[in-house]
Amino acid sequence: MEHFGKKYNTRKKLMNGILVLELTVGIIVSFTLLGIFIWAAKSGQFDDSKKQMDGLLFDSPEDLQKAYEKEQKIKKMKEQKSKCNK
Repeated sequence: MEHFGKKYNTRKKLMNGILVLELTVGIIVSFTLLGIFIWAAKSGQFDDSKKQMDGLLFDSPEDLQKAYEKEQKIKKMKEQKSKCNK
């Protein structure tokens, strides 16, 4: 019976060691990803204001008309849906 107790303690120590290793690796990976995100945000990797500001310059009149028609279609469908729900 004594042998079983030693085996159990060894297994318990191994499981605790694995848990500590998983937590350590997880924390390191999390902080690394957080650091990369902060660097990207500070260096302007997510800034897309130029594309939005210049978007109208590069859109053709046909594209703008299609966007307007799609917006009107969505608005009409929402109105029909609200009428059906009443």
